[in-house]
Amino acid sequence: MDAVLAKSRAIHHMPSSDPVAEANHRIANSLTLLVSMVRMQASAAARRSEPVTAADMRLALEAVAARIGTIGQLHRMLSLAPHDGATSLQPHLRDVSATLVAALSSPEQQVRVEHSGSDCLVLTRQVQPLVLILCEVFINAMKYAHPTGVPLTISVDCNSGPDGRLVISISDDGIGLPDAFDHQKDGGLGFRVIRSLAAELGAELSVESSALGLCFRLSLPAAAMPGGKLS
Repeated sequence: MDAVLAKSRAIHHMPSSDPVAEANHRIANSLTLLVSMVRMQASAAARRSEPVTAADMRLALEAVAARIGTIGQLHRMLSLAPHDGATSLQPHLRDVSATLVAALSSPEQQVRVEHSGSDCLVLTRQVQPLVLILCEVFINAMKYAHPTGVPLTISVDCNSGPDGRLVISISDDGIGLPDAFDHQKDGGLGFRVIRSLAAELGAELSVESSALGLCFRLSLPAAAMPGGKLS
């Protein structure tokens, strides 16, 4: 998995003056990552000692569908955007969140999303890893936030921090992480992908857990923003 992510980063930063070629590099990246993730999920399922329930199978298939849908939606949204240009992140967060809610919500687990913050400008090449992180956090929340099926609320915020950094927070109102959980090394496939994509962005990742919920916070340095500063 780590080798696949490293290869994905190398392709992701491949320079090109052709916007169609750049868009194709992005989709090839994401599909390579997706294939690896599906194979790892299949291997993990084969190692399970307990039977796979219908609910487990439904969520696993919906998670794959959500990842495919997110990648396809990103490809459509970014296909005409200059790779080295700037774009507003908020519309992408809102559109993909709506797609994820439609894909993952069910009568057994209702989901709603609250958005807040400013119209954050980021480099176009940063949109894909940021939105893929959003997808993985959604899937994690669907699996673990409310084991009893209580309606789930996910909050997405994008804003400028006091030190000039761009801060993106994705939180849920669930039960949080187990007491001994170390977010820097523990967790399954989703956590590994989140950590790797954060590293690709050069972002500082913090994870805050309590009985009132779980929050993933990404902090991107101002130097990584369009023009070297936040707009």
